[in-house]
Amino acid sequence: MAPIGVGIIGLSAAGWSWGVSAHLPYLKDSSKYKITGICNSTAESSQKAVDAHALTDAKAYGSVAAMAASSDVDLVVCCVRVDRHYEAIKPAIEAGKDCFVEWPLASNSEQATELLQLAERKGVKTMIGLQSHMSPAISRIKEIIEKDKSIGRIVSSNVTFAGMLGGRDTTEAIEYLNCAEIGGNMLVIPFGHLYDAISYTLGELQEVSSTLSIQHPDVPVKSSDGSQVLRTIKRTAADHITMSGLLANGAQSSAVVTGGQPFMGEPAMLWRIEGDKGVIEVRGQEAFALSMSLDVKIKMQLFETGEVQEVEFTEDKPGPPGNVGRLYEAFADGQYYPDWKWAVKRHAWVDALYKSNETGKRASYV
Repeated sequence: MAPIGVGIIGLSAAGWSWGVSAHLPYLKDSSKYKITGICNSTAESSQKAVDAHALTDAKAYGSVAAMAASSDVDLVVCCVRVDRHYEAIKPAIEAGKDCFVEWPLASNSEQATELLQLAERKGVKTMIGLQSHMSPAISRIKEIIEKDKSIGRIVSSNVTFAGMLGGRDTTEAIEYLNCAEIGGNMLVIPFGHLYDAISYTLGELQEVSSTLSIQHPDVPVKSSDGSQVLRTIKRTAADHITMSGLLANGAQSSAVVTGGQPFMGEPAMLWRIEGDKGVIEVRGQEAFALSMSLDVKIKMQLFETGEVQEVEFTEDKPGPPGNVGRLYEAFADGQYYPDWKWAVKRHAWVDALYKSNETGKRASYV
């Protein structure tokens, strides 16, 4: 079978970027895919990326429409910042290409729904970058709960989380993530990825009750190396979040999210899933531990014996390329992967959090 031709929107020639760090390692080495196109802001910028990464089969493009028109491109991958997703990926759908967009799908639910509907009309396959669905840690937790039934009926899930974004200051590179209108911020990206992992494991909340607040409204913007403050901006995105609700089986679920970094020496994420026979504890040292295949520790205690045991799982591809690569593998092999229907549901969850906070009432999204 011929490899799937991939056109990438947003692959930098130099410096850190998600496309380079998470997508490129798998795609360059895979026999199932071949990078055939690169599209950046200009054709010149695209060519620099082609040359920098020695992508000998890739052609440089100055527009997504031109790249999507190529018969060599089967799948278009969007790795640009969230407020550019809608405009960037729409020409690819209109050209009838399969599409992979990083989470969030768009800046808001309206754009996301429009993209989904267009994709359905065109009959194209879609994939969303909610990578925790491919996490070996999540697979092991689901196995314990669903197959082994080791902790019995789930009665509660609670997580405390330091969301990395939303701290006392920010840097120039991620300044835009402090603006709620952009559509990417602490609630949507770090907490969105985490809650998506939780909901994939346990199911969705039937209703949500939330409180969102901005505790650091005036945010110093520092240079990339942190050596100087360039300016101060007004933050419009929440930097503190509480959320609670009930799962379909009646179990209680809650989350407390704070901006910035965790207490020194403590994990960024502490998630406890309690059943009527035992409890699972998941510790992630970093905010994106589950979605990026970073340092995750799982323990389980059974109430009958009081025994606490380390839960082992196999992580063969640690780091950002791990789960992203598994998404690509699932797509190529016709296995399960999260698509844009799932993404639109997750956007609806975001809307429900905002609605509950604004009205002071529970909000439904399922």
